[in-house]
Amino acid sequence: MKFKSPHYLIVSTVFLLILVFSITARTQWYFENNFTVFNSGVQLKHPWAGGINFPVFSSVDLDGDGMEDLFVFDRSNDRAMTFIRTGPGPNSFRYAPEYAAQLPELRGWALLYDYNCDGKADLFTTSVNNNGILQFRNDSQPGSLLFTAVDSVMKADYGGGNFSSIFASAFLMPHLNDVDGDGDMDVLGQQFFCVGTFAYYKNMSMENYGVCDSLSKYVLETYSWGKFSLRSGAFQHVAVGQFHINCLSNMEAEMNSYQIAQRDDTFAGIFTIDIDGDGDKDALIGDSQAINSLLVINGGTPQLADMVSQDTLFPSNTTPVNVRSFVTHAYQDVDFDGVKDLLVGHNENENKRGVLYYRNAGSTQLPVFSFQTDDFLVSEMIDVGEGAAPVFFDENSDGLPDILIGNVFATLPGGVMRKSLTLLRNIGSHSSPSFEIITEDYAGVSSLNISGPLFPAFADLDGDGDQDMLLGAEDGTLYHFTNTAGPSAPCNFVFTGSNYSSIDVGSSSAPQFFDLNQDGLPDLLIGEKNGFINYFENTGTLSSPVFSSQPTIDTLGGIVTQTPGFVDGFSVPFAFRDSAQTRIAVANMAGDVVLFGNIDGNINGFFTVEDTLIKRSLGVRTRQNISVSGGDINGDLKTDLLFGLYGGGIQIHIKGSPPTGIKELGRNKKFVVYPNPVAEYVMVKSLGQAENDKHSMRLSDMKGILLIEKMISASEEKIELGGLMPGVYMLEINNKYGREVHRLIKYN
Repeated sequence: MKFKSPHYLIVSTVFLLILVFSITARTQWYFENNFTVFNSGVQLKHPWAGGINFPVFSSVDLDGDGMEDLFVFDRSNDRAMTFIRTGPGPNSFRYAPEYAAQLPELRGWALLYDYNCDGKADLFTTSVNNNGILQFRNDSQPGSLLFTAVDSVMKADYGGGNFSSIFASAFLMPHLNDVDGDGDMDVLGQQFFCVGTFAYYKNMSMENYGVCDSLSKYVLETYSWGKFSLRSGAFQHVAVGQFHINCLSNMEAEMNSYQIAQRDDTFAGIFTIDIDGDGDKDALIGDSQAINSLLVINGGTPQLADMVSQDTLFPSNTTPVNVRSFVTHAYQDVDFDGVKDLLVGHNENENKRGVLYYRNAGSTQLPVFSFQTDDFLVSEMIDVGEGAAPVFFDENSDGLPDILIGNVFATLPGGVMRKSLTLLRNIGSHSSPSFEIITEDYAGVSSLNISGPLFPAFADLDGDGDQDMLLGAEDGTLYHFTNTAGPSAPCNFVFTGSNYSSIDVGSSSAPQFFDLNQDGLPDLLIGEKNGFINYFENTGTLSSPVFSSQPTIDTLGGIVTQTPGFVDGFSVPFAFRDSAQTRIAVANMAGDVVLFGNIDGNINGFFTVEDTLIKRSLGVRTRQNISVSGGDINGDLKTDLLFGLYGGGIQIHIKGSPPTGIKELGRNKKFVVYPNPVAEYVMVKSLGQAENDKHSMRLSDMKGILLIEKMISASEEKIELGGLMPGVYMLEINNKYGREVHRLIKYN
């Protein structure tokens, strides 16, 4: 492990505070969603959506047109994705990230269900402390998407008036449905008291009030809904181990506690559906390490479920589910024929296919499923598996920037994990790029079995006039590939050797060549797992670069991307020249991309935070997550940005003013909020076109609980905060121009 200078470590802590609290917007990039991409001659519908690994699906009307749209939550990186319905037929969606940007922070999993029967799907996710369910009421109006926190956690009466959280965690997702058919939302979930069973939390809203809009009247009805238990152990298929049991009382008497523990199936998920049209809820179940979807038939009643039979190869009338592994289920109309279909996702292993779509050829009440595809939505995206790391690079020497994408790995049929490079060739023009997927194993990199994430970087390392390649990898070293093609010819990379220049940054090396000291020679910047940026000065010549095995500066600019609460940062740097000045964008595992300046003539000093370009919107993950690179993609001599997402996809953000209706990347604030951090009060001052307009102001804590709400009409308003505890708060301002959110730090 490499240790940093104590001097830089102390300063890095200061820079972390600046990064979070003192952001000044000055640069705009906007997401470009219109560049065409082709795969085997077929144009992709959602190429820039970012890829999908472990999805959870829900339906919700996002745009207020009365039609259900598609909500996807990727559990691999806590990323919400929104798709607007565009017409009949499967995959008739438009990727619409502007709606996901209006959602509250979500973690672990996210589901939508209309709990208060107002016709709008409400939002549920893991609680802040990862031990329950946090709920947001859908208060949206046409043209305005708004979810309001109802309470910090859902609770149930566990007996005798003993209320405690309904159990859920980021890994163990509950199921929300009207299980007993009385009209209100019940909850099924995991528990740790019984062997392979599911707890049933009954909603007493209808019984007590005759309406369905309460989330505070749950009772634990039983630890064994449906009176069945799952078998446990090293089984490839999840199956029922025992029918007609009562939790703890009817288990096999001869089993001791050790045997019970062996059979305790605590990592399973349940989804209810009336599959046989008899009015009660049957169950679909997925299990950790199991490849199948288990159907369990209810022979009881809606009020007293009693499971009587099972199908371990569901759906047995068509291609059964076979996913590696821990399947999840959703029942919604995705081909817009008025009948709900079945979507099967997963929680583990699969990251490139494994999203199964079964069309319902029957009715919603009595479904007949027919397998259609195992790559629903994913086949219409750029998706290299997990952990995309893209760079612009002219692979065929035609003067147009192509895209080369490294990855952590992609899961292939049979469970093979491929670590490789994917090439997207630019088949468009300088002003209008278009891409075609050429290969998913460029330069035969997969045969070397280098552990990802793989980060490619290019420079002429042997003075022959063409670009050679280095690959950063999980082991912290650099892998060297020599280009034998020569100048102006399509590249031909040959693996030369590992451990280039004996450089080792510890773990997850993310290299970039850039002439940082402006001496005409390409230097090396390398990000790493610990969150620092290493600078290696090139002390050789153009024809023969020389790099020391030890960094010239091991914490460049005082930058550290470690996230509060974690020792890692997984930094990825991208240095570029902008308006004759050097700037560095740095990505981290928290999902932030931060822009630094004050670099020229200050290499040994501390760089200045200029902007936060991305703030968690592309996903959050406590390992390698988002990457950043860039170049001029559209021939306007400006540096555009290229982001790699952990979902396996990529996104391009164009430098400049966006066309009408496109949301800018970076902040274009209409308000100034000061002082921040704050002690007793904060001032909210409107700027420019917002001046003298009326604005609504809402202050919430980090749990989403509303603390202050008021209208602001003056150009400058004082908000008293003296009664609040020290901590972090979110100030949301809404007006006719849109929505702004400011993070406030209260220290007294």
